[in-house]
Amino acid sequence: MDLSSLSDPEKAAVTHLDWTASVDFITQVISAEATYEVVCKKDCKTLLLDTSHLRIQSVKSFDGEPLDYHLDAPVKGKPHLGQRLSISLPDHTTKTCRVTIIYQTTNECSAAQWLPSAQTAGKKHPYLFTQCQAIHARSLLPCQDRCGVKMTYNAIVTVPSWATCVMSALLENSEVSGERKIYSWRQPVPISSYLFALAVGELEKIEISPRCAIWSEPGVVHAAAEEFSETEDFLKIAEAIAGRKYAWERYDLLCLPPSFPYGGMENPCLTFVTPTLLAGDKSLADVVAHEIAHSWTGNLVTNATWDHFWLNEGWTTWFQRKIMAKIKKNPEFLDFDAIDGRKHLQDAIHAMPPENTRLVLDIGDGDPDDSYSAVAYEKGFTLLLYLERTVGSKAFENFFKSYVGRFASHTLTSEDFKAFFCDQFKGNKAIEAIDWDLWFHGEGMPPVLPELDQSMAKASQDLANLWWAVDRKGAARPSENVMSSWSSLQITCFLDELSMKCGDTPLKLSTVEAMNNLYKFSDSLNAEVLYRYCELAIAAEDESVLPVVVRFITTQGRMKFVRPLYRSLFKSKMGRKIAVDTFLGNKDFYHPIGVKMIAADLSESHELSTSIDNKWLFAGALVTAILAFAAFRRR
Repeated sequence: MDLSSLSDPEKAAVTHLDWTASVDFITQVISAEATYEVVCKKDCKTLLLDTSHLRIQSVKSFDGEPLDYHLDAPVKGKPHLGQRLSISLPDHTTKTCRVTIIYQTTNECSAAQWLPSAQTAGKKHPYLFTQCQAIHARSLLPCQDRCGVKMTYNAIVTVPSWATCVMSALLENSEVSGERKIYSWRQPVPISSYLFALAVGELEKIEISPRCAIWSEPGVVHAAAEEFSETEDFLKIAEAIAGRKYAWERYDLLCLPPSFPYGGMENPCLTFVTPTLLAGDKSLADVVAHEIAHSWTGNLVTNATWDHFWLNEGWTTWFQRKIMAKIKKNPEFLDFDAIDGRKHLQDAIHAMPPENTRLVLDIGDGDPDDSYSAVAYEKGFTLLLYLERTVGSKAFENFFKSYVGRFASHTLTSEDFKAFFCDQFKGNKAIEAIDWDLWFHGEGMPPVLPELDQSMAKASQDLANLWWAVDRKGAARPSENVMSSWSSLQITCFLDELSMKCGDTPLKLSTVEAMNNLYKFSDSLNAEVLYRYCELAIAAEDESVLPVVVRFITTQGRMKFVRPLYRSLFKSKMGRKIAVDTFLGNKDFYHPIGVKMIAADLSESHELSTSIDNKWLFAGALVTAILAFAAFRRR
């Protein structure tokens, strides 16, 4: 049962959507008509859909007959669930029917971010993009907003004539009509609602292969095309590993404005990516490999509910590392990248409540956003690597192909995965020792940590040991910048290793200053490097890093970087007030999802509670935290 949704597909399930929409940048409203094809069970009289802050104007049957409908009151204390829309179906309804809903979005739409022209690269026109994962699609359109329901869709979208519209679908046609432009889209492969996506802005396209193109603003698109030029290579390698052709026909990338809250989002046919990947040396393109991998693990084979999110992200992390090892022509690269992942897992487990460190979650009717962390990615990957080492790589890679073939276009739970794995390796004595219950439901670090090859990390680890000795034992400081010939992954490995060695005791201020003088970390254009350096410098109470941190967290909105840096600033002696003031001064820059999560992170602050606009307080956990400010406590 999926308690994150108020719909009931067991009685009436949506299978197709025809969506006609008009985008108005002046009012920041999408006016739309959603027509659903619905498969009804016997004697079903009501269609139940999820909505959130939508203005429902009318509901009618396929033949135009008005239908009775009712918006339930919001669930008390659970604003993330929105409101159930109950539609009375016609008395003559057969097994299938069509229902049309005419509605508008509102300024409470958590899926949409409307950017003024000043927040775009070109500074000429406004911009709109959506982010529906996990359960924000209901604020964009009435739907059965749950992973376990998949639908095809067609869309006709009207935008201003200066604008280009892109969607998670295949473009059928575009035409100019006066001061408006009309786009037609088709998505023939069934998708879950969280993969419904739209972006509108001043966009240009550069084709990089017959099935791949890069979209972005004119001033960014050439840099993005160069950064992601290996996309077709990633795609071909992914097809070989999965043993199944790419199902979605097109694989385009949209490099978004900097407020996009994630590294990437695997929208079918059109992956959204953050401009923080534009390092200039293709060193962060593994995020593209990750989103490509989702085309099989996540988009095609999907977790049945958000409790089983690791089936999307754990598999995709494993798949991504297999792709990158092939690209690098070095099988040891998988282990090298996993070393970094293990550090992220340790950080996430330290930061999350114990119940959210389980592989299989128990979200219930809570907000899935609150349980989002590296656990699904890295603990899930660790289980899969453990299984691979248990049965052997060749056998496990063949199992992966069978897994994709069996569950393509379906959803599954962790128990379904376990049953399929055990059936595929029936008679293999090695799998008898697997403690599935501990892996699925145990808290904290995984019960088994497969050994990772350290050879590619040795130089980074040696240098980290040297600087740790400088800090702890007064050893001589290095004078040569050996990093000048290193890859960015070696540099991040060094910073991660040094951070782990420090534990809860930060580096001395003099050590951080000496490292920055030698390696110029604060000038890095690589977001992964800059983020790690800022964390070390904040912990050391290095006031010289404050302008660097503030600039970094106010020029991009990627939650991987922004949330922990706000938390670190808030925790530090020097940065508590700066964290609150910076957030309050820049909250309109961030995506609504980012605003919600950062505000929750800073919710100890009374100043924050009295200053933040109520429209951002749409999450139950956040509302509770805001109301609890008087107690001045937080987990």
